[in-house]
Order: sequence, then C-alpha cells, then structure tokens
Amino acid sequence: MHEINIFCFGFGQVAKDFIKKILFHKIKINLITTSRQKSSELNYFNLKYKNFHFNEKNFDTFLLNKIENYDHILVSTPPVNEKDIFLELINSNNKIISKAKWITYLSSTSVYGDHQGEWVDENSKLEPNTEKGKIRHMIENKWKELSSYYPIQIFRLAGIYSNEENLITRIKKNQTTIIKKKNHKFSRVHLEDISGFLFSSLSKFKSGEIYNIADDQPISNEEIIPEIVKKYNLKLPPIIDYDNLEDSLIKDFYSSSKKIKNNKAKSYFNYKLIYPTLREGLNLL
Repeated sequence: MHEINIFCFGFGQVAKDFIKKILFHKIKINLITTSRQKSSELNYFNLKYKNFHFNEKNFDTFLLNKIENYDHILVSTPPVNEKDIFLELINSNNKIISKAKWITYLSSTSVYGDHQGEWVDENSKLEPNTEKGKIRHMIENKWKELSSYYPIQIFRLAGIYSNEENLITRIKKNQTTIIKKKNHKFSRVHLEDISGFLFSSLSKFKSGEIYNIADDQPISNEEIIPEIVKKYNLKLPPIIDYDNLEDSLIKDFYSSSKKIKNNKAKSYFNYKLIYPTLREGLNLL
C-alpha cells in the first residue's frame, strides 16, 4: 500500500492517531475530515487536508461530491440526539459510499450491558442497561444491516486512555474518585493500540465482522489508583461507596461490570498489543 484516500467522519483523538500511524509507515494519504468547525484547509503532521463543517443541524454540501472519491471511511463520532448523523446522511445519499472498500464504525463495549463481572466476547448476549448503551446497540444494528451491501466492520472500544489523558492526569487535576464496588472491573485500551488495530485492518479486512478492542487485563480503579498514587507521589482521591453515589452519570457508568475478551481481534489481525495492561500504559511496572 503506497497511497490511501481516507475520509474521517469526525477527527478526534482516535482518528488523528490513526492518521499519524499511517504517516509513520510512510504511506501517502489523501485526507478529508469533518468537524463542528467551519470548513477550512488544515495541516496535521505536515499533511495538508480539507476539513468540512458538519453538525446535526447543517453541513457543508460540497462534502457530498468529495466523499465519493474516498474509498476508506472511518466513522468515529458518538451518537447525537440518539442518532448516528453519518448514517442519516447515507440514508439520503447512499451513492456517496458506493466506491468504498473499507468502512469502520467505532462503537462501544457499553452494548454488552451488565454481565456481573464475567468475561464477554463478540458472541455474548447484548443487554445494554444504560441509555448510552441502548443507543449504541440500536445504531450498531443499523450498521450491521448496511454491511450486507457495503464493506463495513465494527470495532467495539473499551475505555480509551492515552499518554495525554489517563488516570494519572485526572488524579493530578482532581478529576477522579475511587468508587468502592465489589468485584467491579474495567476494560481499557490505549489509544495507540486502537490505531494499531485500525492500521492492521487496512490490509486484512472482512466485511460484517465485529471486534472487541481492549487490552488483556480488566482492572478496577480501586485496585490501580493506589499504585499510581504511590509511584507518582500523588494525593489519594476521595473514596466513595457505590451505594452512596449521588451523581447519576457516575452511578450509571458503574452499574455495568464485565471483562472484555480481545482474542478475536488479536488473532484475526495478528496484532500484538503495545500496552497489554494498564500498568504498562501508565509505566507502573
């Protein structure tokens, strides 16, 4: 692969790191993106690209003719008002993806709901118990239906962290607490590993497939934060019992507990994680 035409619907941290990964491999990129900002010519790691204004109310219509020339499409925007706004665009302009060879929709492991701390894989029952999880599930089903006609894969992402945004930075900013809840585990994945899986899928792609993108070891904040505090000489965040939580969003988040299996993605893409566990990702080992 010497050149790639890629359209990123949404250009947040995952899309940007994916593009950076492609550039690292010396592959020429023709790139267009969308964001809520006004349409403009921009530059990313010396790559010139065109960003088109797009939100749930209006968008730059010049984008429609452009998309048709881009055969790789990454959809990384979260639902807006219970809808996937790119799907809405496709429904009324389906010819814009008729030449696509590779379409990836980034979903969330929230679609699994609560499995009481047990392991789940791509064949596990989907029982979303939060509003966000239910919306993701509904949108996923629409992408699955579309994969009968177009080359689409779905990545279910675990909790994302990076070198810039993680538990260490959140503790330093007093933006986290320790929630005590028995046997509650989190599955996470480092940003660089998400882009690693995406890059691997450029050369090995199978339409209609769903992959869990997570690291090898689910772990609770209650378990890992004391290690972080000790190593980096930080102040221990407040400790709150789950039953005493007043913030409905946090309580909603902690209502689901499961451990995400990543075997399918690692095996199919023959991918070795850069950060197999959060401890490597936070340099605790």
